Amino acid sequence: MGVKEKRKEKKTKSKVETKTKVEEIKEEIKTEAAVVEKEKTPHRPEVVIKSDVIESATEDQETTDATDEITPESIVEVLLPQWGNASESEWMYHIPLRDEDKGLWAEEWGDFLLKWAQGRGFHVLSISTFLVESPFHQMLGKVDAFRLIGDTLVEKEVADWLDRGRRQLRIYWRPLEEWADIVYEWALKTGHTQLDLKSIVIQESDEPFAQLPERDIGILLGIIVEKSLAVWVDKKKHAIKIEI
Repeated sequence: MGVKEKRKEKKTKSKVETKTKVEEIKEEIKTEAAVVEKEKTPHRPEVVIKSDVIESATEDQETTDATDEITPESIVEVLLPQWGNASESEWMYHIPLRDEDKGLWAEEWGDFLLKWAQGRGFHVLSISTFLVESPFHQMLGKVDAFRLIGDTLVEKEVADWLDRGRRQLRIYWRPLEEWADIVYEWALKTGHTQLDLKSIVIQESDEPFAQLPERDIGILLGIIVEKSLAVWVDKKKHAIKIEI
């Protein structure tokens, strides 16, 4: 009787030891898998911020966030007229009351607007852009100022209104004749003897002349033909062939 109980106890102990051994093996497998997975994951060093830095970082958070978002491509130089900003020459940011003064005022601003548009690469200036761009946003009566300056440029034949409401102003800071010469020289240099409106807009988007309004690209291609430097391949599609 005593012998049987001893054998039974030994058998039970063997089962417990086997179970424990299996669990240990499972744990080893899990541990090895975790190590392998960790090695696959790129190491990212932990950043520890000292307590005396946290307070300073919190105070400068807005400035730091704004600075981090700025890239060289997004930095735009603020162009100012020779008379400076509104705090320096307040009277230039008000439309004069006398009609004889309005013309001179608009001419001064018109000359600056041409330089400003060229510096920013604008060919078409909308009234909504004028309202928010520096330094024009400092003006009083910005809508009237935009139209008054635009009318002056139109009279000088360096701009055109694109709509009856005078909300879109096409600015010619470089004549289309000059753009035609630029395109022709580019075509000779690059070997592009077959040109058309769509291919210029889509395939040559990095070129400055490709940023012109499509209507004007079609016109300058016609100018190249008029100068006997090319012939029409398809006039409706504004396709030409450069003659070498």
